[in-house]
Amino acid sequence: KIRTEILWRHFGMSRPRSRIARSKEFIAFRAQIPKRRCNIKGKDWKYFQFGPTHVPPLICLHGTSGTAETFFCQVMTLGSKGYHIIAAQHPDYWDHKSWVNGFSMFLNEIGVEKCHILGVSLGGFMALHYASKHPSNVLSMILCNSFVDTKPFHQSSAWTTMLGYMPDFYLKKYILDSFPKGSMPVIQADAVDFVVEQLETLTQRDLGSRLTLNCLQSSVEKYIPTLQKIPVTILDTIDEVVLPEVMRDRLYKSFPLAKFAYIKKGGDFPFLSSHMEVSMYIQVHLRGVNVFPNGLDKKSYAKKSGISLESKEVEKKPTDPEEIKRLAKLAEEKRKLEEKKRKEEKERQRKIMEIRKKKQAKS
Repeated sequence: KIRTEILWRHFGMSRPRSRIARSKEFIAFRAQIPKRRCNIKGKDWKYFQFGPTHVPPLICLHGTSGTAETFFCQVMTLGSKGYHIIAAQHPDYWDHKSWVNGFSMFLNEIGVEKCHILGVSLGGFMALHYASKHPSNVLSMILCNSFVDTKPFHQSSAWTTMLGYMPDFYLKKYILDSFPKGSMPVIQADAVDFVVEQLETLTQRDLGSRLTLNCLQSSVEKYIPTLQKIPVTILDTIDEVVLPEVMRDRLYKSFPLAKFAYIKKGGDFPFLSSHMEVSMYIQVHLRGVNVFPNGLDKKSYAKKSGISLESKEVEKKPTDPEEIKRLAKLAEEKRKLEEKKRKEEKERQRKIMEIRKKKQAKS
């Protein structure tokens, strides 16, 4: 696949469009929702915006290989239901502080004071950086395949400096090498193809800066007490992903009181391969922080939807330190149990794949 990508580029051939790019849903998305630009000090932020603008939005932040287009399913699904959604694509920033400052100016420029954030992989890590500096501006966060430090990715300063000068075909190959290999479900393969296609639209500076943000030594662990005050949902898949297991564990331990949402089969890009489940979990998260379609309050939404709230009471957050510790301990036990189940399911899926490969080899 990597050789094919290089040949297409070498001979100036246009890459065949992926199945998702040819789908009616994506064509309708591009036809209905314009791609906007916001210039911040000579750098263009690109974004798609859909839904009522009088309510705080959910900002979707992509990972190393993503673009704003990769969230088109969430933009169309949630925006049409009355949620305010913005899928953003950041320009080249070469350190975390510059990214946070740029993101803050971008929000100010488009008139967003407070927001909810969906961060995927590097996007989740940068969302944590932003929330650590501007905690009052972040109403809640959803973290997908994300992390709290870059220790496993850390490279020497000489290598990260060279990323700004390496040719784009090498940087693309470096990213493609980390993509999942071998047989996978069709929906996941389609998602990978679409992301590879989007990767072709990125410039050398885009690629170099994203890899630099990934490889610079950085951590938000000292800000964890501040970040724990923000409602967090951790959205992960239980099948094989590129992100090292140790990085997931650090994220889970950093947010013991977070809500967990697991998807059985989603791979590295569940927002594309399992977009209906992801959109459902986003709605559950937003309703959990009292965000309802079209800016309605809880009672108005319940009345409009025909839902009874008589037996439901709003759960109050504990303030007693001992009670918080007790709840954190219970949450940690629950997390370990869920982690055990996730690993068992992962092992079961691995064995099934081995059996399938043996049958294919015999046939």
